[in-house]
Amino acid sequence: MDPPRRRHPDTQMTMGENWKNHYVDYAVHHFTGTVHGWQPALLYPDILSIFEEEFIRMTKRWSVDIIGFVIMPEHFHMLLQSNHGKNVMRFIQGGRRYMSGRVRKFIESNNNSFRSFCFSNDIDLSAFYSKTGGKSAFRFWKEKPRVFPLSKEVDIKRKLDYIHNNPVRRGLVRSPGEWEYSSFRFYANEQPVRLILSHKRQDVAPLHPDASGRSRLIY
Repeated sequence: MDPPRRRHPDTQMTMGENWKNHYVDYAVHHFTGTVHGWQPALLYPDILSIFEEEFIRMTKRWSVDIIGFVIMPEHFHMLLQSNHGKNVMRFIQGGRRYMSGRVRKFIESNNNSFRSFCFSNDIDLSAFYSKTGGKSAFRFWKEKPRVFPLSKEVDIKRKLDYIHNNPVRRGLVRSPGEWEYSSFRFYANEQPVRLILSHKRQDVAPLHPDASGRSRLIY
């Protein structure tokens, strides 16, 4: 029996097949990305460097602030904010696309060290390839990302706590400060972290209803 679909209180959208991402001006957006086949490849140094470089590059290109993040072996979470919701969408699309292209070149470079890493960590490289129209297609990401806006300070703080404690829940560390792949240390004592974070977050705009009573969302 399939598990019940979850409903997020801000979007009131089910997280099933009909999920639609929402982008709102000034809102803080929770963005989740997952590696195809749930393969634990994100923390391999070369792939991690590509991840950091591309998403940092996208912050500058689209004027998007990273508010918080955690990078896990096979998925990640980010909190993002911009004056324009569409810029958050472009940030996500660009970061995923350019990273995927660079990771493909890296994987296909026959790097022996990476192949040994895959063998030691049960990573199946064939999971990144699928046949489409008789041709082999590369897919680094599992599916389109999950994105929803947060408009309440309490929800933003709760989400930060959730993502910072992700490695603890998985048993990878005993406390969030031990995990170097998150923004926790930035908030705890302003130590440098792997992604550039905004030192001054803007106030979030409430999801104002329009004349129909619905929130002004960008799809």
